[in-house]
Amino acid sequence: MNDKKQPSNRQLKVGQQIRFLVSNFFIKEDFIFENFDSKNLTIVDVILTPDLKNAKIFVTTNSETENKIFIDELNYKSKLIQGKIASNLTSKFTPKIKFFFDNSFEYSNKIYNILETIK
Repeated sequence: MNDKKQPSNRQLKVGQQIRFLVSNFFIKEDFIFENFDSKNLTIVDVILTPDLKNAKIFVTTNSETENKIFIDELNYKSKLIQGKIASNLTSKFTPKIKFFFDNSFEYSNKIYNILETIK
């Protein structure tokens, strides 16, 4: 039996709002990465804690080789990003954000390749 609670509607709503704000920030603002192009960044999902104080932002990029460095740089600049989205967020608190690499595409490709070898 799965005891994991499903996210509330409020968590989902604020999560989608954060996803929209962060992705717009990367597209429209002059957000400069030293070694990366922020246009190649995709925000896959935002997961909030039930108290809406912390947010995990899952991202993916076109570059598979430099993901660790990219995530480290995003987490280093997370306070700046959090400050930029704070003025447009409609919640009482702005959650602390932390970035993670989303490896679901790699995982699905791995499963696909395993299934292809079985055939």
